[in-house]
Amino acid sequence: MDSLNIAIYGGSFDMPTLGHLMVVTHLLLNDASVDGISIPPCFQQRGKKLTEFHHREAMCRLQFGFLPRTEIDPIERDLGGESLTYRLIQEMVRRKPHARFRFVMGADLMGTAPSWEGWEEICRLAPPLIIGRAGIKPENPGDPTPISPVVSSTIVKEALAKGDYQTAERYISTPVFNYIRQHEELYRA
Repeated sequence: MDSLNIAIYGGSFDMPTLGHLMVVTHLLLNDASVDGISIPPCFQQRGKKLTEFHHREAMCRLQFGFLPRTEIDPIERDLGGESLTYRLIQEMVRRKPHARFRFVMGADLMGTAPSWEGWEEICRLAPPLIIGRAGIKPENPGDPTPISPVVSSTIVKEALAKGDYQTAERYISTPVFNYIRQHEELYRA
């Protein structure tokens, strides 16, 4: 993707949900400042046991791969080790020095983000593009209106662990749901 304005929508994507898909679709359709979206699933997340990277990457390809101007980027696997947002952004800037980046993040993270390692560097290299989330009420004029529904991967994983496919199916896309059914061991308790 050689676009000039690239939105980086990173995260563990331990369970890519319909909420994630709605955010990407919203940006592609409604944000004229976004030429393309890069989706780099994290490799390792501090304090969290994630599904193996190759499964998460495959689910991201099923979830977002059909969307135009969207790239699933395994850059975090290439970097190895613990995933840190500032390290990811530094590497993306190094690889695509002519692009302008924005870091997509939910409004619910704004309270803790300034304490992240390298926060100033993140803001300098890829100014945050804040997405409103259901349950996070805009406090000030100009705060983002919620576009992301309350869809928790935790709810989906708990349902899958119990074999409750009917609940899980409501929160994830059919291709991701089918992938999980083919690999039932992924989220079994």
